[in-house]
Amino acid sequence: MAQRSETVDAPRKSYNHPCVIAQTLDVLGDRWTLLILRDLIAGLHRYNDILENCAGMSPNVLSDRLKRLEADGLVNRNYYRELPPRVEYTLTEKGWAVRPVLLSLLDWGKHYVGTVSPELVGPEKPLSTDFAVRMLPAFSFDPSQAEGLAATMTVEISDCPDCNTWTFDIHDGHIHPRRRSSGTSDIYLKTNTDGFFRFIRGEAVAEACGELTGPRDTAAAIQACFLTA
Repeated sequence: MAQRSETVDAPRKSYNHPCVIAQTLDVLGDRWTLLILRDLIAGLHRYNDILENCAGMSPNVLSDRLKRLEADGLVNRNYYRELPPRVEYTLTEKGWAVRPVLLSLLDWGKHYVGTVSPELVGPEKPLSTDFAVRMLPAFSFDPSQAEGLAATMTVEISDCPDCNTWTFDIHDGHIHPRRRSSGTSDIYLKTNTDGFFRFIRGEAVAEACGELTGPRDTAAAIQACFLTA
């Protein structure tokens, strides 16, 4: 028997309840919505990148969710007149405000869910280095340590072919990860995956994690923005 494909909810289902929790779930409670916001926070901005990272989500559902998030004021759709044209999705301030919700889900999961279910990770479903490289900085970032900081760091990871270069732009209390080099970074670190995680976890200064180009004090200020507990 053929597997039933996922369908788009149209019109949107609502709890039709005056409770604020219920009304919030009307916006955030659809399947895939929080994972799409997770990926936008962690530096995926293009439709195909988000679709590839959310295995099992259909293209129609992703289009539907992005349209809803845009209509609800959480996401901006940015069209660039290039050859070929390019579309990217970015978070509004309202969208960024969902980050603490996801952090709370992470904390709850660590206490009550534990490790990733074995059936979800294996040779056919590996937890990629690219995923970890995006997620760890995005969700260990501490905005209170970034007050007044405006700096950009590009990291080239020699032994990670699927994530190679990432740029982390810190400004206005947010970290904005982006695959590939921005070309205008204050700090450039050539390292490997072990060195990258040592830097993010605060286990060693930047120059001890790889080949550092740029001021050491700027690298130290960026490193201080990540929670190490």
